[in-house]
Amino acid sequence: MAHIIDNYIRFGSKELFGRDTERDNFMDFTQHLSFLKLQEPQLRLLIDLIEEFIVLKDGAGKWILANKKVIDSYCLASVAYHGKTDLELAKLIPEMEEKFIRNYTTDELAWENGTTLKMEKSLIDQDGVENTWEVLKTPVFNDEGKRSHLIIVSRNITDRKKSEKLLNESERKFRVITENMKDIILLVDKAGCIEYVSPSFEKILGFDSRSLRGKSLFTFLHKCDVENMRERLAKVSKKKHVDYRFEFRLMDASNQYRWFEANGSCVKGQTGEIDSIILASREISERKEYEHKLEKMAYQDYLTKIPNRRYLMKNLPNVIKDTETDKKIFALVFLDLDFFKQINDTYGHEIGDRLLALYVRRMEKNLRLTDTIARVGGDEFVITVEGLNNKEEAETIISRLCESLKQPWQIDEEHLLKTSSSIGIALYPNDGSTIETLLNKADTALYAAKKNGRGQYQFYSESALV
Repeated sequence: MAHIIDNYIRFGSKELFGRDTERDNFMDFTQHLSFLKLQEPQLRLLIDLIEEFIVLKDGAGKWILANKKVIDSYCLASVAYHGKTDLELAKLIPEMEEKFIRNYTTDELAWENGTTLKMEKSLIDQDGVENTWEVLKTPVFNDEGKRSHLIIVSRNITDRKKSEKLLNESERKFRVITENMKDIILLVDKAGCIEYVSPSFEKILGFDSRSLRGKSLFTFLHKCDVENMRERLAKVSKKKHVDYRFEFRLMDASNQYRWFEANGSCVKGQTGEIDSIILASREISERKEYEHKLEKMAYQDYLTKIPNRRYLMKNLPNVIKDTETDKKIFALVFLDLDFFKQINDTYGHEIGDRLLALYVRRMEKNLRLTDTIARVGGDEFVITVEGLNNKEEAETIISRLCESLKQPWQIDEEHLLKTSSSIGIALYPNDGSTIETLLNKADTALYAAKKNGRGQYQFYSESALV
């Protein structure tokens, strides 16, 4: 008897009730039960202590064995159920008729399938609480292939079903959020390989989010943002718990780049190591466009639409740096319109403004595309003529410009204005190595040009001070 109970515990409590049961275990279990004497108290006690439902029926569907859990649930305590079928028990216990008939139907289905049938069913316990049970019905055939026994084992999965329901509800809510939000959620590894993207990726950028798994995020990044992204991912991985906010551009399905702002944070695995990095990204293309407009306004002259003094002072250090790198020289050109105050006083500021606009357009036509014009005052302008090899190259460009500015100005049919420009030039690095020095010397040369009769250009020299 001891070895039979040992096998029962091994096959029943561990294998049979702890996980999905293999057919061989059921067969072994059945062979042992077939030889048991059901009246033996030790085995009855053992079976009754098991919380799962255990039922053994013969090939004709007659009940042979049921543990206490089944007896209580099916109201069998006062009924001689041994040797009776489910259909017979349904007549004896009318309130359980529906359940017994269902038992019979599913038993027959298990016999027809010839293999374990897995199903779920609901039962009301003695306290009136509905529980969900997972049922395994395993048919056993004898050597002749005829029905021998039907082993029925049921486990209470009410808590698991509740957890699954909560999980499904949570997943549904998450799915609704991710499918309708305007943000993009990306899950990448430390190398930038995409592990997950939210459905909003497809709505915003036009790519099928399901096909992106395994691809590199850098495939969609603007080339100017690749190095920054690598550094950011490395920082997130290194700091582990620190969030980083940064901006980058992603290409959409139309091959247009769009700006995003992201928060990067890490996801740790069970060992505490970084598994993935989450990038919660929001499109900021409109904001960047607005910022660009504001910046343009801040660095652009409102009247002539060319750079203003602020832009000039910001850009001159870059001009000096590039000149040093290329081992060239550049000319800082200071110029204004001769007799502009008199024109304003005579014809009014509207005519004066229109003259300034024409003045800028004519300068642009007589300069190179690489030359930059900035308005620094009412009729005062500064030009940077870059990439020069010598003074002669500068003089060729400025001489042409000076002559063009002497031509008459047709404002409209009524106003044909005649004026010229005085121009002063300082060369870098010949005349100075700082912005302030170059501006002062170009202004000094401009003053000398006016003093010498206007309508001409003057390079800075010590003699210009005389």
